Amino acid sequence: MTAPLIRSATKRQFLIQLGLDPNDDRTSQTYWLLKDEAIRAYEAQLQGRRDLLRPEYANQDPPYAAAHFSAAAFSSVVRSIYSTATPETRAYYNRGRTAQGDNWVISWMLYHVCRYRDGRNIRARSREFHADDDLDDSNGSGSSSSTASSTQTAGTFYDAARNVNRR
Repeated sequence: MTAPLIRSATKRQFLIQLGLDPNDDRTSQTYWLLKDEAIRAYEAQLQGRRDLLRPEYANQDPPYAAAHFSAAAFSSVVRSIYSTATPETRAYYNRGRTAQGDNWVISWMLYHVCRYRDGRNIRARSREFHADDDLDDSNGSGSSSSTASSTQTAGTFYDAARNVNRR
């Protein structure tokens, strides 16, 4: 177990807290495995689900911020991600278990998945959708090296959740 990290921490802080080298290519692969599990859970269990919102957000239109979901709904998705994790990702999730039964690793990742869908983030509305993947947090803005190409071929669309063009 490692000490919990706040959800708003940067990707660099997240990786270092997990004991990973932010400059190692294998770390990037691990990060995307963790993120993909959070994306799939978000899409299947949270996306557009008004019934899971806290009462004060019941009339809010999607997309929803992580804070809009009830604590019970968010925790349920965290537990679901843990229960369906691959052996590789579960090893990292085990580092995030807390004495209270929470999991800060999954919570951090799910929060960031929600953050880039909640409509408030300027980068999410631009081609720099995955700017959270930028490791240069020295000035808080950085420049993303993981952004998608601005060109698309006929018959494809940009899947911002996975930062790829799809058919």
